[in-house]
Amino acid sequence: MGNTTEMDGPREEDVLHRTSGRTRHRRYIINIFLACLAVGLEIYYSICGGSCSYLKGDIFGINLEYVGIAYMACLVLLSILKRDTLLIILISAGVGIEFYLIGFQVWHNTYCPYCLAFAAVVFILFFLNFKRDRKALCIISMALSLILFSIFFKGSLTPSYSYSQHTLSPQNLFTDHRKFT
Repeated sequence: MGNTTEMDGPREEDVLHRTSGRTRHRRYIINIFLACLAVGLEIYYSICGGSCSYLKGDIFGINLEYVGIAYMACLVLLSILKRDTLLIILISAGVGIEFYLIGFQVWHNTYCPYCLAFAAVVFILFFLNFKRDRKALCIISMALSLILFSIFFKGSLTPSYSYSQHTLSPQNLFTDHRKFT
C-alpha cells in the first residue's frame, strides 16, 4: 500500500506552494500594471500646461520625466524576469527619491498632483513587494538613494514665462508717452 498522505490528497505544503506561486504571479502583473499607469502619468504631465507645469527637475541634465519613464520600464523588465531582489532594491531606491521630491514640494509649498500620484504608485509598489527578510536591504537602498539624489538633483520652481501686471495711476494717464518709448 502507498503512503496515506498520497491517498488522502495533496499535501498542505504543495497547496501552500501553488498558492504562493499564484500570488507571486499576480504581484508581477500588478507591478507591470502600476508601472504602466505611472508612465501614463509622466506622459500626461509632460503635455500638461497646468499650474504645476513650471515645477521642473533633472539629474545629470536628464529631465525627471524621462528618468521616471526609464525607471518604470526597468521595474517592468525586472517583474517580467522575476528578479525579486533587484526589484525591491530599485523600488526602495525610488521610495528614497520620492521622499526627497515630496520634501522639495513641501519646502516650496508647491504641489504637483501628477508627481504625487507617481509617488503614490512607487509607495504602493513598495508595500506590494516588501518582505521582512529584506528590511535591511530596503533601508540601505532608500538611504543611499536619498543621499545621492539630494547631491545630484537640480530642481526649479521658476515659470518658463513671465507675467507682470502694469497698472496706470491717474498721473500716468496724462503724461507724455513719448518718454517711455
